[in-house]
Amino acid sequence: MSESFMDAQQDGFAPIDDTFAALKSLPGIDDDLEERMEASEQMEREHIAGLAMVREVAAMTQDDVARKMGVAQGSVSRLERRGDLLLSSLRAYFKAVGAEATIVLKIGDTRRVVPLDDLVEPRHPSGSH
Repeated sequence: MSESFMDAQQDGFAPIDDTFAALKSLPGIDDDLEERMEASEQMEREHIAGLAMVREVAAMTQDDVARKMGVAQGSVSRLERRGDLLLSSLRAYFKAVGAEATIVLKIGDTRRVVPLDDLVEPRHPSGSH
């Protein structure tokens, strides 16, 4: 490892630019950078296409979805571009476009299909809270 990176670890703190420079100087650190960047960009494109595609299948515009969600059109645009979403945001979006969603949980050989609504607002037995 680079000398300045080791010094920064021992002292506890170093200017962030020095730390990045030390990390960047490590042999092989950027060997697959281009592939990682392309994979990240592809995931982003698929995510954007995913939510926008759901909206388009519902024959709705961002303005339509925004009205149903009670938010501005720009909020819907940002939601469609986000790399990650809260389940409650995803549920609100799907509800606005008239879609139902389920999540498939797989642990070992066990597979369970759970409605998204149940994950956001779990049902309580016997109507208790």
